[in-house]
Amino acid sequence: MSRHQSYKNTNKFLISERSSNYILRSVRVRKNKYPYTYNVENMGEDATVTVDRAWTPANHTVLDFIGHQLWENQYKKIVKKRNTWKNELSTSMLLNAHGLIGYNDEKIPDELKQYVGKYLEYKKFRNESSEIAEFLFKNEHDLDDPSRKKYNKRCHYTLKIADKLREEIGMNRIDQLEAIDLGNYKYIGYSTIELKIKKLKERYNSFFRKRRAEYLLDLIKRTSEARFTMQYPLRVPITREHKSQENTVTKISDVRLENVMINNDTFFNLKIRNDKILVSFDTLLGRAYVHNLLTLNTDWFEENYLKLDGLASAIYRRFFVIKSGNKFNELPIKDLVDFFGLIENSRYPVLIESAFKDIKNAGLIDDYKFIVNGGKFSKGYIEVIKSSK
Repeated sequence: MSRHQSYKNTNKFLISERSSNYILRSVRVRKNKYPYTYNVENMGEDATVTVDRAWTPANHTVLDFIGHQLWENQYKKIVKKRNTWKNELSTSMLLNAHGLIGYNDEKIPDELKQYVGKYLEYKKFRNESSEIAEFLFKNEHDLDDPSRKKYNKRCHYTLKIADKLREEIGMNRIDQLEAIDLGNYKYIGYSTIELKIKKLKERYNSFFRKRRAEYLLDLIKRTSEARFTMQYPLRVPITREHKSQENTVTKISDVRLENVMINNDTFFNLKIRNDKILVSFDTLLGRAYVHNLLTLNTDWFEENYLKLDGLASAIYRRFFVIKSGNKFNELPIKDLVDFFGLIENSRYPVLIESAFKDIKNAGLIDDYKFIVNGGKFSKGYIEVIKSSK
Protein backbone atom coordinates (compact mmCIF):
# COMPACT_ATOMS: atom_id res chain seq x y z
CA MET A 1 0.00 0.00 0.00
CA SER A 2 2.84 2.38 0.75
CA ARG A 3 3.82 2.51 -2.91
CA HIS A 4 0.54 4.15 -3.88
CA GLN A 5 0.13 7.91 -3.66
CA SER A 6 -3.22 9.67 -3.94
CA TYR A 7 -3.79 11.73 -7.06
CA LYS A 8 -3.50 15.50 -6.81
CA ASN A 9 -7.05 16.50 -6.06
CA THR A 10 -7.72 20.18 -6.67
CA ASN A 11 -11.33 19.86 -5.46
CA LYS A 12 -10.61 18.77 -1.90
CA PHE A 13 -13.83 18.40 0.05
CA LEU A 14 -13.63 15.37 2.33
CA ILE A 15 -10.52 13.90 3.93
CA SER A 16 -10.41 10.13 4.38
CA GLU A 17 -8.04 7.83 6.28
CA ARG A 18 -6.10 5.73 3.78
CA SER A 19 -5.54 2.40 5.57
CA SER A 20 -9.29 1.86 5.99
CA ASN A 21 -9.76 2.73 2.31
CA TYR A 22 -7.21 0.15 1.33
CA ILE A 23 -8.20 -2.94 3.31
CA LEU A 24 -11.91 -2.54 4.17
CA ARG A 25 -14.50 -3.62 1.66
CA SER A 26 -18.28 -3.64 1.73
CA VAL A 27 -19.77 -6.65 3.50
CA ARG A 28 -23.47 -7.51 3.56
CA VAL A 29 -24.37 -11.18 3.96
CA ARG A 30 -27.02 -13.24 5.74
CA LYS A 31 -27.02 -12.93 9.54
CA ASN A 32 -25.89 -16.52 10.04
CA LYS A 33 -22.74 -15.75 8.00
CA TYR A 34 -21.36 -13.28 10.61
CA PRO A 35 -18.65 -12.94 11.73
CA TYR A 36 -17.59 -12.76 8.09
CA THR A 37 -13.97 -13.12 6.96
CA TYR A 38 -12.50 -12.12 3.61
CA ASN A 39 -8.99 -12.07 2.12
CA VAL A 40 -7.17 -8.91 1.15
CA GLU A 41 -3.68 -7.83 0.09
CA ASN A 42 -2.02 -5.86 2.87
CA MET A 43 1.39 -4.32 2.16
CA GLY A 44 2.21 -7.04 -0.34
CA GLU A 45 1.09 -9.92 1.89
CA ASP A 46 -2.08 -11.99 1.97
CA ALA A 47 -4.19 -11.05 4.99
CA THR A 48 -7.69 -11.51 6.37
CA VAL A 49 -10.27 -9.07 7.69
CA THR A 50 -13.14 -10.22 9.90
CA VAL A 51 -16.21 -8.09 10.63
CA ASP A 52 -19.10 -9.07 12.92
CA ARG A 53 -21.90 -7.29 11.03
CA ALA A 54 -22.71 -5.40 7.84
CA TRP A 55 -20.22 -2.77 6.70
CA THR A 56 -21.51 -0.74 3.77
CA PRO A 57 -20.20 2.21 1.72
CA ALA A 58 -22.57 4.39 3.77
CA ASN A 59 -20.91 3.23 7.02
CA HIS A 60 -17.49 4.11 5.64
CA THR A 61 -18.68 7.49 4.35
CA VAL A 62 -20.17 8.51 7.70
CA LEU A 63 -16.85 7.52 9.32
CA ASP A 64 -15.26 9.95 6.84
CA PHE A 65 -17.68 12.70 7.91
CA ILE A 66 -16.77 12.26 11.57
CA GLY A 67 -13.05 11.96 10.78
CA HIS A 68 -13.16 15.13 8.69
CA GLN A 69 -14.75 17.10 11.53
CA LEU A 70 -12.08 15.78 13.89
CA TRP A 71 -9.33 16.70 11.41
CA GLU A 72 -10.69 20.24 11.14
CA ASN A 73 -10.85 20.66 14.92
CA GLN A 74 -7.55 19.04 15.89
CA TYR A 75 -5.39 19.64 12.81
CA LYS A 76 -6.59 22.29 10.38
CA LYS A 77 -7.25 24.94 13.03
CA ILE A 78 -3.93 24.31 14.78
CA VAL A 79 -1.30 23.25 12.25
CA LYS A 80 0.31 25.77 9.90
CA LYS A 81 2.07 23.25 7.60
CA ARG A 82 -1.09 21.37 6.69
CA ASN A 83 0.10 19.55 3.57
CA THR A 84 2.93 17.62 5.21
CA TRP A 85 3.49 15.44 8.25
CA LYS A 86 6.56 17.57 8.99
CA ASN A 87 4.81 19.66 11.62
CA GLU A 88 4.93 19.60 15.40
CA LEU A 89 1.62 17.77 15.92
CA SER A 90 2.21 15.01 13.35
CA THR A 91 5.86 14.38 14.27
CA SER A 92 4.93 14.17 17.96
CA MET A 93 2.30 11.53 17.15
CA LEU A 94 4.70 9.62 14.90
CA LEU A 95 7.33 9.45 17.64
CA ASN A 96 4.72 7.90 19.96
CA ALA A 97 3.51 5.31 17.44
CA HIS A 98 5.44 2.56 19.26
CA GLY A 99 2.76 2.55 21.96
CA LEU A 100 0.13 1.46 19.45
CA ILE A 101 2.36 -1.05 17.70
CA GLY A 102 3.43 -2.71 20.94
CA TYR A 103 -0.02 -2.89 22.50
CA ASN A 104 -1.78 -6.24 22.70
CA ASP A 105 -5.35 -6.16 23.99
CA GLU A 106 -5.86 -9.94 24.09
CA LYS A 107 -5.26 -9.83 27.85
CA ILE A 108 -8.23 -7.49 28.34
CA PRO A 109 -11.61 -9.27 28.55
CA ASP A 110 -14.09 -8.15 25.87
CA GLU A 111 -16.51 -6.82 28.47
CA LEU A 112 -13.83 -4.44 29.81
CA LYS A 113 -12.41 -3.11 26.53
CA GLN A 114 -14.97 -0.33 26.19
CA TYR A 115 -13.95 1.00 29.61
CA VAL A 116 -10.18 1.17 29.03
CA GLY A 117 -10.26 4.73 27.70
CA LYS A 118 -12.33 6.02 30.63
CA TYR A 119 -10.18 4.07 33.07
CA LEU A 120 -7.01 5.73 31.78
CA GLU A 121 -8.69 9.14 32.06
CA TYR A 122 -9.81 8.26 35.59
CA LYS A 123 -6.24 7.35 36.58
CA LYS A 124 -4.87 10.52 35.02
CA PHE A 125 -7.21 12.82 36.95
CA ARG A 126 -6.92 10.80 40.16
CA ASN A 127 -3.12 10.91 40.05
CA GLU A 128 -3.08 14.62 39.26
CA SER A 129 -5.39 15.31 42.19
CA SER A 130 -3.15 13.30 44.53
CA GLU A 131 -0.01 15.04 43.27
CA ILE A 132 -1.52 18.50 43.83
CA ALA A 133 -2.72 17.55 47.33
CA GLU A 134 0.76 16.28 48.20
CA PHE A 135 2.33 19.46 46.79
CA LEU A 136 0.01 21.64 48.85
CA PHE A 137 0.81 19.68 52.01
CA LYS A 138 4.57 19.96 51.49
CA ASN A 139 4.45 23.66 50.63
CA GLU A 140 1.73 24.72 53.03
CA HIS A 141 3.77 27.58 54.54
CA ASP A 142 5.54 28.69 51.33
CA LEU A 143 2.56 29.49 49.10
CA ASP A 144 0.83 32.84 49.04
CA ASP A 145 -2.96 33.07 49.12
CA PRO A 146 -3.59 33.43 45.32
CA SER A 147 -1.32 30.44 44.53
CA ARG A 148 -2.94 28.27 47.19
CA LYS A 149 -6.41 29.08 45.82
CA LYS A 150 -5.28 28.28 42.31
CA TYR A 151 -3.92 24.85 43.29
CA ASN A 152 -6.94 24.10 45.48
CA LYS A 153 -9.28 24.90 42.60
CA ARG A 154 -7.40 22.57 40.24
CA CYS A 155 -7.27 19.85 42.89
CA HIS A 156 -11.03 20.09 43.44
CA TYR A 157 -11.70 20.00 39.68
CA THR A 158 -9.54 16.92 38.99
CA LEU A 159 -11.01 15.10 42.00
CA LYS A 160 -14.54 15.86 40.79
CA ILE A 161 -13.79 14.49 37.29
CA ALA A 162 -12.12 11.38 38.76
CA ASP A 163 -15.14 10.73 40.99
CA LYS A 164 -17.52 11.09 38.04
CA LEU A 165 -15.47 8.67 35.91
CA ARG A 166 -15.27 6.20 38.81
CA GLU A 167 -19.08 6.15 39.03
CA GLU A 168 -19.41 5.63 35.25
CA ILE A 169 -16.90 2.76 35.19
CA GLY A 170 -17.73 1.09 38.50
CA MET A 171 -15.26 0.07 41.19
CA ASN A 172 -15.44 -3.62 40.28
CA ARG A 173 -14.29 -2.88 36.71
CA ILE A 174 -11.61 -0.48 37.99
CA ASP A 175 -10.24 -3.21 40.27
CA GLN A 176 -10.10 -5.63 37.33
CA LEU A 177 -8.33 -3.10 35.08
CA GLU A 178 -5.90 -2.22 37.88
CA ALA A 179 -4.74 -5.84 37.84
CA ILE A 180 -3.94 -5.71 34.09
CA ASP A 181 -0.62 -4.34 32.83
CA LEU A 182 -1.67 -1.98 30.02
CA GLY A 183 1.93 -1.32 28.97
CA ASN A 184 2.55 1.50 26.49
CA TYR A 185 -1.18 1.89 25.88
CA LYS A 186 -1.48 4.06 28.99
CA TYR A 187 0.68 6.73 27.36
CA ILE A 188 -1.57 7.11 24.33
CA GLY A 189 -4.43 9.51 24.61
CA TYR A 190 -7.58 9.43 22.55
CA SER A 191 -9.66 11.96 20.67
CA THR A 192 -13.26 12.96 21.18
CA ILE A 193 -15.51 15.23 19.18
CA GLU A 194 -19.02 16.55 19.77
CA LEU A 195 -21.18 16.88 16.69
CA LYS A 196 -24.57 18.43 16.07
CA ILE A 197 -26.68 16.14 13.94
CA LYS A 198 -28.45 19.03 12.21
CA LYS A 199 -25.17 20.68 11.18
CA LEU A 200 -23.76 17.38 9.97
CA LYS A 201 -26.81 16.87 7.73
CA GLU A 202 -26.56 20.42 6.40
CA ARG A 203 -22.87 20.15 5.56
CA TYR A 204 -23.23 16.84 3.73
CA ASN A 205 -26.66 17.54 2.30
CA SER A 206 -25.94 15.89 -1.05
CA PHE A 207 -25.51 12.58 0.82
CA PHE A 208 -28.50 12.87 3.17
CA ARG A 209 -31.12 14.76 1.16
CA LYS A 210 -32.77 11.62 -0.22
CA ARG A 211 -32.74 9.85 3.13
CA ARG A 212 -35.22 10.07 6.00
CA ALA A 213 -34.49 12.30 9.02
CA GLU A 214 -33.65 9.51 11.47
CA TYR A 215 -31.32 7.78 9.01
CA LEU A 216 -28.16 9.67 10.04
CA LEU A 217 -28.36 8.82 13.73
CA ASP A 218 -29.15 5.18 12.98
CA LEU A 219 -26.24 5.02 10.51
CA ILE A 220 -23.77 6.48 13.02
CA LYS A 221 -24.92 4.00 15.69
CA ARG A 222 -24.50 1.05 13.32
CA THR A 223 -21.07 2.33 12.26
CA SER A 224 -19.97 2.53 15.91
CA GLU A 225 -21.08 -1.06 16.56
CA ALA A 226 -19.11 -2.79 13.75
CA ARG A 227 -16.21 -4.83 15.18
CA PHE A 228 -13.12 -5.75 13.17
CA THR A 229 -10.28 -8.22 13.57
CA MET A 230 -7.35 -7.49 11.24
CA GLN A 231 -3.81 -6.22 10.79
CA TYR A 232 -4.20 -2.45 10.42
CA PRO A 233 -1.45 -0.45 8.60
CA LEU A 234 -0.19 2.33 10.88
CA ARG A 235 2.01 5.22 9.78
CA VAL A 236 5.28 5.09 11.74
CA PRO A 237 8.52 7.08 11.54
CA ILE A 238 11.91 6.22 10.12
CA THR A 239 14.23 7.93 12.58
CA ARG A 240 17.85 9.00 12.80
CA GLU A 241 19.77 10.04 15.88
CA HIS A 242 21.86 13.18 15.90
CA LYS A 243 24.44 13.34 18.68
CA SER A 244 25.81 16.57 20.05
CA GLN A 245 28.12 17.23 22.96
CA GLU A 246 25.23 17.50 25.41
CA ASN A 247 22.50 15.16 24.20
CA THR A 248 21.10 12.93 21.48
CA VAL A 249 18.23 14.20 19.33
CA THR A 250 15.93 11.84 17.44
CA LYS A 251 14.74 13.17 14.08
CA ILE A 252 12.29 11.71 11.58
CA SER A 253 13.76 11.26 8.10
CA ASP A 254 10.76 9.58 6.49
CA VAL A 255 7.62 7.54 7.21
CA ARG A 256 6.52 3.99 6.47
CA LEU A 257 3.70 1.61 7.38
CA GLU A 258 3.69 -1.11 10.01
CA ASN A 259 0.78 -3.31 11.03
CA VAL A 260 -0.91 -3.14 14.41
CA MET A 261 -3.05 -6.12 15.43
CA ILE A 262 -6.72 -5.29 15.96
CA ASN A 263 -8.83 -7.85 17.83
CA ASN A 264 -12.64 -7.53 17.74
CA ASP A 265 -12.52 -3.74 18.01
CA THR A 266 -14.69 -0.81 16.92
CA PHE A 267 -13.64 2.50 15.41
CA PHE A 268 -15.31 4.58 18.11
CA ASN A 269 -17.77 4.68 21.00
CA LEU A 270 -20.83 6.86 20.98
CA LYS A 271 -23.01 8.88 23.34
CA ILE A 272 -26.21 10.59 22.25
CA ARG A 273 -27.35 13.78 23.97
CA ASN A 274 -30.53 15.19 22.49
CA ASP A 275 -29.49 16.61 19.09
CA LYS A 276 -25.77 16.10 19.78
CA ILE A 277 -23.50 13.08 19.61
CA LEU A 278 -20.21 12.59 21.46
CA VAL A 279 -17.81 10.40 19.51
CA SER A 280 -14.82 8.94 21.39
CA PHE A 281 -12.02 7.25 19.44
CA ASP A 282 -10.97 5.46 22.63
CA THR A 283 -10.50 1.97 21.20
CA LEU A 284 -7.20 0.67 19.81
CA LEU A 285 -8.64 0.77 16.28
CA GLY A 286 -9.97 4.27 16.91
CA ARG A 287 -6.59 5.45 18.17
CA ALA A 288 -4.86 3.95 15.10
CA TYR A 289 -7.41 5.59 12.80
CA VAL A 290 -6.92 9.05 14.38
CA HIS A 291 -3.13 8.57 14.43
CA ASN A 292 -3.14 7.96 10.67
CA LEU A 293 -5.58 10.80 10.06
CA LEU A 294 -3.48 13.38 11.91
CA THR A 295 -0.18 12.16 10.47
CA LEU A 296 -1.67 12.50 6.97
CA ASN A 297 -1.95 8.88 5.93
CA THR A 298 -4.95 10.19 4.03
CA ASP A 299 -6.81 10.60 0.76
CA TRP A 300 -9.15 13.34 -0.47
CA PHE A 301 -12.58 13.09 -2.08
CA GLU A 302 -14.25 15.79 -4.12
CA GLU A 303 -17.83 16.71 -3.24
CA ASN A 304 -19.30 14.85 -6.21
CA TYR A 305 -18.18 11.63 -4.57
CA LEU A 306 -21.18 11.95 -2.25
CA LYS A 307 -23.45 11.38 -5.24
CA LEU A 308 -22.24 7.78 -5.39
CA ASP A 309 -23.74 4.85 -3.53
CA GLY A 310 -23.26 1.12 -3.28
CA LEU A 311 -20.64 -0.54 -5.49
CA ALA A 312 -19.86 2.71 -7.35
CA SER A 313 -18.88 4.36 -4.08
CA ALA A 314 -16.80 1.36 -2.99
CA ILE A 315 -14.98 1.05 -6.35
CA TYR A 316 -14.13 4.74 -6.42
CA ARG A 317 -12.84 4.65 -2.84
CA ARG A 318 -10.61 1.61 -3.31
CA PHE A 319 -9.42 1.81 -6.91
CA PHE A 320 -9.41 5.50 -7.78
CA VAL A 321 -8.51 7.58 -4.77
CA ILE A 322 -5.43 5.68 -3.56
CA LYS A 323 -4.02 4.99 -7.01
CA SER A 324 -1.30 7.25 -8.37
CA GLY A 325 -1.80 9.66 -11.23
CA ASN A 326 -4.84 11.28 -12.82
CA LYS A 327 -5.28 8.64 -15.52
CA PHE A 328 -5.82 4.89 -15.36
CA ASN A 329 -4.73 3.27 -18.59
CA GLU A 330 -5.80 -0.19 -17.50
CA LEU A 331 -7.83 -1.22 -14.48
CA PRO A 332 -8.04 -5.05 -14.51
CA ILE A 333 -11.58 -6.30 -13.99
CA LYS A 334 -10.15 -9.26 -12.06
CA ASP A 335 -8.88 -6.84 -9.39
CA LEU A 336 -12.43 -5.56 -8.84
CA VAL A 337 -13.92 -9.05 -8.80
CA ASP A 338 -11.32 -10.41 -6.36
CA PHE A 339 -11.37 -7.50 -3.92
CA PHE A 340 -15.15 -7.30 -3.63
CA GLY A 341 -15.71 -11.08 -3.80
CA LEU A 342 -18.01 -10.79 -6.81
CA ILE A 343 -17.15 -14.05 -8.54
CA GLU A 344 -20.12 -15.90 -6.96
CA ASN A 345 -22.58 -13.26 -8.23
CA SER A 346 -23.53 -14.12 -11.81
CA ARG A 347 -24.65 -10.52 -12.35
CA TYR A 348 -21.29 -8.97 -11.52
CA PRO A 349 -20.59 -7.73 -15.11
CA VAL A 350 -23.86 -5.77 -15.02
CA LEU A 351 -23.10 -4.46 -11.52
CA ILE A 352 -19.62 -3.25 -12.50
CA GLU A 353 -20.84 -1.60 -15.70
CA SER A 354 -23.63 0.14 -13.78
CA ALA A 355 -21.14 1.35 -11.17
CA PHE A 356 -18.88 2.92 -13.78
CA LYS A 357 -21.84 4.59 -15.39
CA ASP A 358 -22.69 6.16 -12.01
CA ILE A 359 -19.09 7.30 -11.52
CA LYS A 360 -19.11 8.98 -14.92
CA ASN A 361 -22.53 10.58 -14.36
CA ALA A 362 -21.24 12.04 -11.09
CA GLY A 363 -18.54 13.85 -13.06
CA LEU A 364 -15.69 11.96 -11.38
CA ILE A 365 -14.31 10.50 -14.62
CA ASP A 366 -14.47 11.77 -18.19
CA ASP A 367 -14.98 8.41 -19.83
CA TYR A 368 -14.42 4.65 -19.59
CA LYS A 369 -14.34 1.67 -21.92
CA PHE A 370 -14.55 -2.07 -21.20
CA ILE A 371 -12.00 -4.14 -23.12
CA VAL A 372 -12.84 -7.85 -23.01
CA ASN A 373 -10.08 -10.30 -23.92
CA GLY A 374 -11.14 -13.55 -25.54
CA GLY A 375 -14.80 -12.90 -24.82
CA LYS A 376 -14.43 -13.49 -21.07
CA PHE A 377 -15.43 -10.43 -19.01
CA SER A 378 -13.30 -11.24 -15.96
CA LYS A 379 -10.12 -11.40 -18.07
CA GLY A 380 -10.62 -7.93 -19.49
CA TYR A 381 -9.80 -4.47 -18.22
CA ILE A 382 -11.29 -1.02 -18.10
CA GLU A 383 -9.78 2.03 -19.76
CA VAL A 384 -10.53 5.06 -17.60
CA ILE A 385 -9.81 8.71 -18.14
CA LYS A 386 -9.86 10.63 -14.86
CA SER A 387 -11.78 13.88 -14.83
CA SER A 388 -9.52 16.92 -15.22
CA LYS A 389 -12.03 19.23 -13.50
